[in-house]
Amino acid sequence: MSPAGWTDFLEQHFGRWSVPHLARGLVAMNAASWLLNLASPGFLSILKLDPALVLQGEFWRVITFIFVPPSSAHPIFFFIFLWFLWSIGEALEESLGSFHLNLYFLVSMAAVVGVSFLQPAVPVNSFYLFNSLFLGFAATLPDQKIFLFPIPIPLPVTWVAGITSALLFVPVFFEPALLSGLLAAHAGFLTFFGPGLLDALLSRFRRD
Repeated sequence: MSPAGWTDFLEQHFGRWSVPHLARGLVAMNAASWLLNLASPGFLSILKLDPALVLQGEFWRVITFIFVPPSSAHPIFFFIFLWFLWSIGEALEESLGSFHLNLYFLVSMAAVVGVSFLQPAVPVNSFYLFNSLFLGFAATLPDQKIFLFPIPIPLPVTWVAGITSALLFVPVFFEPALLSGLLAAHAGFLTFFGPGLLDALLSRFRRD
């Protein structure tokens, strides 16, 4: 069940087009891209979102940019990232349903593509999209605990998601142009969970 009621109406008409096990596909394609880039350095350049090249006919880039893995990740941390993406994606799909998770991710993708055309100088970082999934996971299953390497104790997922998301905004203070891309990547979270979180915040403010 989606926290955004309007998506239930869309599911009635377009639910049959949903792609099951979205996280598994993302993990598989990110892993394949990483391996291909090892075999042929520079391979990732044909996947990245570049508005100028899209307008020249390289339309696949509006999709394949989500298959570009974190470039600076050490292999061990990269595989931990893939395992984590698989875990939260599967849990989120079980909670929301395949169609709602597809739509959640598609909203963020479309927002990122739109911002990239409006502000071509803003770099596209697919990690922001995956962080949006993490926030959705934390909002959907707030009682979950996770282990954050190398801390050997379980931590509330809401704390970890909040802290990691806040850290993503730190570079914005030094380069404000990054803000639009960061917000665009989290458009799915803002669309699905933003109204509910705002209502909860306003209700708490009224009680106080």
